[in-house]
Amino acid sequence: MSDNLDALAQKTALRAEMRQRLRAMTPEDRQSLSEEICERVLENDQWQEAQSVILFTPLPSEPIITPLKLDCEARKVAWVAIAQSSRNAADLHLPDAIDLILVPGLAFSKDRHRLGRGGGFFDRLLAGRAAQAFKLGICFSFQLLDTIPTEPHDIVMDAVVTDGDTMM
Repeated sequence: MSDNLDALAQKTALRAEMRQRLRAMTPEDRQSLSEEICERVLENDQWQEAQSVILFTPLPSEPIITPLKLDCEARKVAWVAIAQSSRNAADLHLPDAIDLILVPGLAFSKDRHRLGRGGGFFDRLLAGRAAQAFKLGICFSFQLLDTIPTEPHDIVMDAVVTDGDTMM
C-alpha cells in the first residue's frame, strides 16, 4: 500500500512539473517540434501498415497532429479522433479492429511507460477495446525521462516517438 501511495505522490508532483514545462513552450516551438514528431511517426512501419487508427484531439499543450490526420485521409485509412474530455471509453464508436492507437502523455520513460493526466481514460481504453492495437506514444523530447513512477494498472507503450528519437 505504501508503494502505491509513494507512486501516486510522485506522479502528482511529476504531472505538475510537466504541465509547467508544457505551458512554458512557445507556440513556435510547439509547432516546429510537432512537425518533427509527425515526420517520425509517418516513417514508422506500424503507422505505414495500419489500416485503422485511433488518434486523439490534442489539448493546447500537446503535439499538433494535423499531418497525421491528413495522411490517414490520403491513404484512406479508417481513423477516429477521440476527445480527451470523453469520460467513458466504452461509449466511443470505435472500429472493431484497431491496428494502431496514438497516445499522448505528460511524460514517458525510456522503457515506454506513460504518465497520463491522472483520469485513467487512456489506461482503460488501452486495457480494453484497444488492447491488441499497437500503442504509439508521442511527446516532446523533454517529456521523455529515464524513469517515471508506475503502478500495476499502467499500460506500457509499444513505441514512443519524440521530436528527437523513437523508443521501441
